[in-house]
Amino acid sequence: MKKIMLAPLFIVLTTVVFAQKYIPKIKPGTVMSYTAYLRNAGQHIPITLTVKSIGDPTNVQWNVDDFGTGVFSISAKAQDSGTKLVVRTPDADNVTKLKDDETFVTVSKTTYTSMVKNEPFELNGIKFTVDTNDTTVYKINNKVAPVLHAVSANKKSELWVLNNPDFPLLCGELYVAKGIDLTLLAIKE
Repeated sequence: MKKIMLAPLFIVLTTVVFAQKYIPKIKPGTVMSYTAYLRNAGQHIPITLTVKSIGDPTNVQWNVDDFGTGVFSISAKAQDSGTKLVVRTPDADNVTKLKDDETFVTVSKTTYTSMVKNEPFELNGIKFTVDTNDTTVYKINNKVAPVLHAVSANKKSELWVLNNPDFPLLCGELYVAKGIDLTLLAIKE
């Protein structure tokens, strides 16, 4: 009788363990590897991003081999309500301070909230809705991660964002930023 009672408990516990998804903890020192696809050049470039600080401002150091390094600085106002996602070539060896409506490698809390509530939102002047029918499994470090997928009204632009209210990390974007598409490859916490 005890074996029969333990079987359903084991099944429930196993289901809970396998249902959990990987949410990386983004903090100072986190290193993220991306590939940047330069659409005009048809070239993929590896880029390493390291979170230097989170707060006001959030600073993300970038490094591209044979090009240089620098820092993107994102204001608290942009993190809260920014409506532009910036992916551009910065000046090497400098701090690139973004405007109060611009984020880099993350979306604002306002945008994230709209995504979670499945409300339409606008980013870079493009109107998006979350694709609730998408069943694609997104993996980070070979682990299934909860990622929100949004598609533009014309179906040309796409956005993948980690479902993490503390740091809604950009996992990928196509035709959102001007001339450059980003894809997350790995994270080292």
